[in-house]
Amino acid sequence: MEDDALQFLVSHVGLGYYPKGTVILDTGQPSPQAFHIIQRGTVQVLPFNAAHSFDAHPVHMGPGECFSVSAMLENRPVIAPYTAVADTFCYELSAEHFPELLNRSPVFREFTTEFLASMLRESRRLIKLNYDATSGEQQTMSRTLRSLITRYPVTCSADTSLGDVLRTLLQRKIGSMLITDADQRPLGIFTRHDVLDRVALSNCDLDKPVSEVMTRDPLTLSAEASVYEAALLIANRGIRHIPVCDGHRLIGVVTERDLFALQRVSVRGIHRAIADARTIDDLKRTSSDIHRLAHSILGQGVSAEHMTLIISTLNDALVRQVLLIEASRFDLEGLRWGWLAFGSEGRFEQTISTDQDNGLIFECGSDKTDSVRSRLLPFAQDVNRALDACGFPLCKGNIMAGNPHWCLSVQEWRGRFDQWLANTDPQALLSAVIFFDFRNLHGDESLAESLRQHLSESVLVNSRFQRQLAQYALENKPPLGLISDFITEDEGDGRGTIDLKKSGARLFTDAARVLALAAGVTHTNTVQRLRQAATTLQMPVGEIDSIVEAFYFIQTLRLRGQMTQGSELKQPNRLDPATLNEVDRRILKESLRQLRKLQSRLALDYQL
Repeated sequence: MEDDALQFLVSHVGLGYYPKGTVILDTGQPSPQAFHIIQRGTVQVLPFNAAHSFDAHPVHMGPGECFSVSAMLENRPVIAPYTAVADTFCYELSAEHFPELLNRSPVFREFTTEFLASMLRESRRLIKLNYDATSGEQQTMSRTLRSLITRYPVTCSADTSLGDVLRTLLQRKIGSMLITDADQRPLGIFTRHDVLDRVALSNCDLDKPVSEVMTRDPLTLSAEASVYEAALLIANRGIRHIPVCDGHRLIGVVTERDLFALQRVSVRGIHRAIADARTIDDLKRTSSDIHRLAHSILGQGVSAEHMTLIISTLNDALVRQVLLIEASRFDLEGLRWGWLAFGSEGRFEQTISTDQDNGLIFECGSDKTDSVRSRLLPFAQDVNRALDACGFPLCKGNIMAGNPHWCLSVQEWRGRFDQWLANTDPQALLSAVIFFDFRNLHGDESLAESLRQHLSESVLVNSRFQRQLAQYALENKPPLGLISDFITEDEGDGRGTIDLKKSGARLFTDAARVLALAAGVTHTNTVQRLRQAATTLQMPVGEIDSIVEAFYFIQTLRLRGQMTQGSELKQPNRLDPATLNEVDRRILKESLRQLRKLQSRLALDYQL
């Protein structure tokens, strides 16, 4: 902490003494009257879920540790009792002076905002520890690429002959050659897979320099990048070799085999299987592989952010391949069309349990709209059936491209959006919530881009609609209790549980949508909406970071629940809070408080 802040702290703290057995803070008391720093002794925190958990152990705190930070910040009682288990002395800063310390010390203020993030890291550690024994052979996804480099890369200069390169690949039994300059900067890459189309089929002269057939400016990653960053690059670009650089200097190459040598299913392997599929039956098998991979990497402690990105990326590839297979059976020549993804798929936030939400957009003259639609509908309906066979259930609300209502021209989509923006009916708001989170998944991307631009410009000048959308986002509140920690369902199959989608993740998404539309942000992902809108709306970075962490923690709980249920998924988003360990229970409550803060911000902005 800064000297000035330390001087303030020293001049305003008192020394409290608590004999062994004294309850220093209790849940039944009002908000703490002081911030405590242990000077000597030991303080025990009794887990509040001890009655429901066989492995709940008290947490012991010693000299130098502090407590009641969260309760002081939120002016509420502590959520677990703090008891002196030895004669204990504490430095105490009164609640009256606590805000002043926050104002005087940016370092201390940052410490308090990092509180949630530190708990999230601990939660991910526990996930990894509690993962079943089969994950013992799995390679951790959080390792840096530097740790995978075991030998210096084989390189050559740009003027090396193609024949020499091929002989080196054969003699050294390697799959790629990196072409570098004198400073070891990568200029290009040539792989075994390039030999067929660039050399053999082209009857290429082997005396030519390799620079004429190499892939120029290859995609690279930093040595400090993680394995899951490499996995995402492999999935998105379909590449096999990733040059690794320390600064601008090449230090090695990692391959798909390096990244997933110990995994039965890999991102690259699934991506390759999808690309090689020629029938829908071939693609059915890859859907279960995606689930197996998700189970594996979740158990390694990978964050929900990267988890949902990996799932969405692979699902995107599967959907595109379905579209390619089905399109080959129809006469679509000369048509400009795009396949739109809505909902969680449109936001890059798919979990294991997800149904279809899609549509078609096409371009044509007004006099040909019906004829073009009649050509596209049979194709779209077959795609919907094929996706259902591949594990993406048909939408119960029939929001699918095979429905004529959602197979529309650019002009018709604009008309629909304009109607929803002008209408005060609740159904119009519901439609806006579903359809405004769209992105182009396949086909002519310019059609969706023009629709996005039209929507963004229309919403910016429509303050009434923004306010209505904000009202919709505030209809449901986080399930935080006044007496108990959480408000759970009191009847039906969901009795005693929380719906983490309806009462958690969706509330973050609804609020982020309002902020993004008001700020002119065109991204559909919830976190990107929050971060980009925060800049325009001048929201503190620390505040947004805490909200983002809270959102991803709830997504993590959803994923864990879906993995646990396996193929049954009767209640894919339901959680019984009593089953949580102490750390996760505390973080869930803090996450819901962050959600409440986000809703309070929205209510203040729109005077609701």
